[in-house]
Amino acid sequence: MTDSINDAIYQLTRHRGLARVGEPSTEGETTLIEVDVEVELPSRCCGNGVSATGVRAIETCFLSFGKNWPLSAPRVLLREDFPLNLPHINPHLPGQLVSPCLFEGSLDEVLHRFGLDAIVDQLIDWLHKAAAGALIDLEQGWEPTRRDSCPSTVIFSAEQVAAAAPTDGSILLVNASYITIDSGLYAILDPELIAQASPIFNQVTHDDRLGRWGRGHAATLIVRVPDVVGDYQPETVFDLNALFTRATALGIDCSALTKSLDDYYSRSVWDINQDSHTWIHGLYAIVVLVVQRPVSLVGSPGRSNEILPYVVRYEYSAESPFEREATVHAAFHAHALSAKLLANTSGLATADTSQHIVMLGCGSLGSKIALHLGRAGFGDMTFVDNEVMSPHNAARHALVDGHSVLAPPRKAELMKNAFAQLSHIQSRAFDSDVVPVLIDSNQFDKVISNDTLLIVDATASLKVLAAESVSTPLYDSAARLVRVMMYGQGRSAMVLLEESGRGCRVDDITAFLFERCRFDTALRASIAGDSSDPTRVFVGDNCSSLTSPMSDAIVSRTAALVGMQLEHWLVGGLPKDAQLCVGVVDAANVGMSWVSMTLGSTTVLDVAEDGGWKVRILHPVVQAINLDANKWVSKETGGALLGRISYENRTITIAGIIDAPSDSIRGQARFVLGTTGLVQGLRDAHNASVGYLTFVGTWHSHPTGGSHSGIDRQTLRHIAEDAGGLPAVSLIWTPAGLTCAVERW
Repeated sequence: MTDSINDAIYQLTRHRGLARVGEPSTEGETTLIEVDVEVELPSRCCGNGVSATGVRAIETCFLSFGKNWPLSAPRVLLREDFPLNLPHINPHLPGQLVSPCLFEGSLDEVLHRFGLDAIVDQLIDWLHKAAAGALIDLEQGWEPTRRDSCPSTVIFSAEQVAAAAPTDGSILLVNASYITIDSGLYAILDPELIAQASPIFNQVTHDDRLGRWGRGHAATLIVRVPDVVGDYQPETVFDLNALFTRATALGIDCSALTKSLDDYYSRSVWDINQDSHTWIHGLYAIVVLVVQRPVSLVGSPGRSNEILPYVVRYEYSAESPFEREATVHAAFHAHALSAKLLANTSGLATADTSQHIVMLGCGSLGSKIALHLGRAGFGDMTFVDNEVMSPHNAARHALVDGHSVLAPPRKAELMKNAFAQLSHIQSRAFDSDVVPVLIDSNQFDKVISNDTLLIVDATASLKVLAAESVSTPLYDSAARLVRVMMYGQGRSAMVLLEESGRGCRVDDITAFLFERCRFDTALRASIAGDSSDPTRVFVGDNCSSLTSPMSDAIVSRTAALVGMQLEHWLVGGLPKDAQLCVGVVDAANVGMSWVSMTLGSTTVLDVAEDGGWKVRILHPVVQAINLDANKWVSKETGGALLGRISYENRTITIAGIIDAPSDSIRGQARFVLGTTGLVQGLRDAHNASVGYLTFVGTWHSHPTGGSHSGIDRQTLRHIAEDAGGLPAVSLIWTPAGLTCAVERW
């Protein structure tokens, strides 16, 4: 069992919301840990130990830790027979453990922002709400059916389909254009939804640099559910029988649906103008169910019709054409492009340079920064991104591709093509996940060449930040790392440039940023604002889309400022020291003030206690400690430490200090930290850092030298006991330097 799994078990056993933590079991590279959660049942249900919704007083749950833990969060699973008629349950097949939807975005981000405890907190809260029937408040709207990892996407206007679906129980047949690769379908319905009496399937196959793929037209069957349906059901469709079962449960007469599919299949197979032998990708149909819900959908005010698209794929064989074996899978619905999704972009042109740049992340911010630099002449660029373009990206992305609806291009390849149009034919694209590129030396060397000057991280991902902090290849590279971010829905922008040689890393500068928030009220307000967290933007009828809602103009404002800063460094030379550049919006919410701060090298102490920790002390903290220790000369002095603890990376970053209270005692052989106002001061510091920094321990000086005394160790142990399982730091200043001890109870 790995140390990281032991750390997870330790954290789970200390969580007060878990009644039991079972012994871990391992299968392959996956470790499963069983936990029991005491669920607060409504009082009327306490007698039999089961709520009216089917939730038990003690629910046994499972945390599945994969090979990428702790960079990736564990999967959270419920018992196989957990009730499925509840909202916020992920797609489910019979016999599987049930997967609840605990968070609107990725649990990876929860892990790296708040830790494993927060994931358990989400689970407990989910179960409590499930028991009370309060997973969703219908006054807020109907939560669309959860759909994850669908291999197909169908593009259409939900409002048009809802309006066109017949109300008399008949089926509307319309055409859809499609492209298929690896059994997945990318399709767009006829925008006019013109009814077809007898649609015919066709397919043209290709075998080129993209591989083997097909394109053509397929029938779409649009069926309206006759009555209002107020029962939740997770996605369970995987074949025709399951589709018909789902349709019947919704109140649809499946005889007409079955006949329509059979007739379509027969017409297509026996059509004299078709060569069905070439249908190597199978015969496709799209079924769209229009379900009337009791209230409007969340994210779609005024529309109470939920649209459920499915892709039917017949495994056609010319030798046995009458054997209609078919698979069915749920498809993502994406809204068609509209004026609402579109926005203009802007550009800037300056002198050309030859430095090589790597862009990690080609989303809205990354694409605009790259094109600002590209139009300025910085064409030797490598793009790294494993995402595809979706219609909603057109709202803010710097590029709009005419073929993105039917054949969603890869973002990195699209940026490479855009640079080629700017005559930058030397640019490269990698359809790769950023995290393995940073961690694996072979992938790093393949993507990031030796002549790279600058690596720009525009992913806005906390998981990527965690990978950067432990990346050995980055230490071996001469390239400098820059991380760019937006907070407060575009009210603030940050550029973090690491020190040459990584003496001060992006995670150090991030901690420094939030330490600055303690003293800069404008910066703090721009980061916190109404909310510093991403929120939902509905780009289709699913609840898995999470982004920061803001206009194209706001993103362009940040991109222009960041592009100018990067251009200044690239043309004028990179500073040796680490830099934090911060932009804060003005009172009119139009312009931004821009300031740059220099940060010296971080002091790093290796501590062997408690399994080993890296204690990183930011340069301003070291300076403040030196100043205070020298002020009191022969007397011991000290104070409290503020910082950030990363269990995942076994790192404690010390970013700030709280001065010793007025009742502290300073003597030549001892220092006693006072208590007057200390707790309130620590709380105020935590709040002023937007919740990023917390109390991590204390420091004091030994003017005559020496390491931790017995009293120092005893004091540290008392602090660790009060820390609730978190590691506590004791830092000692001596004329020869700093020493550190870590204790955890």
